[in-house]
Amino acid sequence: MNCFELFAGCGGLGYGFHKESFNIVACNELEKEISYTYKENFPETNVIVGDITKNEIKEQIYDNFKNKKCDVILGGPPCVAYSMAGRRNTRDPRGQLFKDYIEVVEKLQPKIFVMENVKGILTMKHDKNELTANEKEIADRYYELETKKLVLQDKKKKLSCEDKNDEIKEEETKEINKELKKINSNIKKMEKDLHKFRINVTDIIKNTFKKLGYNVEMKLLNSANYGVPQKRERVIFIGIKNNIDKIIKYPEITHNKEGTDGKIKWVTVKDAIDDLKNKKNDISSSHIYTSHSEKFIEKIKNTPIGKSVNPKYTEAFFRCKPEEPSNTVKENHGGVFIHYEKDRVMTPRELARLQSFPDDFIFKGSKTKILVQLGNAVPCGLSHSIAKEIKKLLN
Repeated sequence: MNCFELFAGCGGLGYGFHKESFNIVACNELEKEISYTYKENFPETNVIVGDITKNEIKEQIYDNFKNKKCDVILGGPPCVAYSMAGRRNTRDPRGQLFKDYIEVVEKLQPKIFVMENVKGILTMKHDKNELTANEKEIADRYYELETKKLVLQDKKKKLSCEDKNDEIKEEETKEINKELKKINSNIKKMEKDLHKFRINVTDIIKNTFKKLGYNVEMKLLNSANYGVPQKRERVIFIGIKNNIDKIIKYPEITHNKEGTDGKIKWVTVKDAIDDLKNKKNDISSSHIYTSHSEKFIEKIKNTPIGKSVNPKYTEAFFRCKPEEPSNTVKENHGGVFIHYEKDRVMTPRELARLQSFPDDFIFKGSKTKILVQLGNAVPCGLSHSIAKEIKKLLN
């Protein structure tokens, strides 16, 4: 079962397929430093480093399958433009990378593909592939308003951090809010015309694959329901060639919150990492502690479980509830979870446990880069459950 993995990262999605004896012939990762982690853990896979939008990178990929059939393609196009947590930009080129995924599928013609993305993609709309002159005019006008709104939001955020007289800041903020109110009003007036030039991203994806000859299903999966100590929700697209007479099935839920109806109780944060809380700093296993200032430690001490150190943020420096799976693990520019018992942020290895990476999985790079890898990864427990179902489809 020969595979290709696109947008590979450190290999969270690929992990489950490796465990199920799929032969991941090659993978592609944009960042060289992140690629070292994949190479370290999956040495038999040819890791192609570079920008998938470049033809020379695509040619390197295709060369790996000149003498062998590609049975499965895996990958999660970067989700920056789709994220519910971030500000959405419908024309962000990073939100268009699914087109490169589709291009690779069209070229290699796998029997099955698996595509992963964030929950936000379910409500994201993009411009239609083809617009009339009138539709494009409306779309451009709407996008111009969206762009102005983002600029003003940035300006307002920057102003709040500037060292200016409070009265001046208040006056300038008032002007920005006035402009934002006007723009929001204009955006609202145009919402009735959205259907003329925009369509759900999920419909674009499904319709495009159907034209390529694939039956496509889509489902939102919660990682906690598959034994992962984290409530991370991901949309999983599975496509299978029309000429393969198999019904697409998603992995059956094995866990639930209460452990009822024959299911196992969710794995909690404490279940996953409690044995690491007193372990010494160990760079080799990525159990790396962060040095905090006395002032910040004091803030942590005053932060109750289920709250963030900074009340303005709901995710960064959030103190995890020990008796539940964690919230979604994110890199958050270093603003990772606070330990439920210790007055410190969690180590990369603790976060890796929440992502269900085994302890023998080796992360390469600086601590900052490891946090990025962890924040972008598909939990291993979820990928393994998916891989088992894909294996059934191919047997």
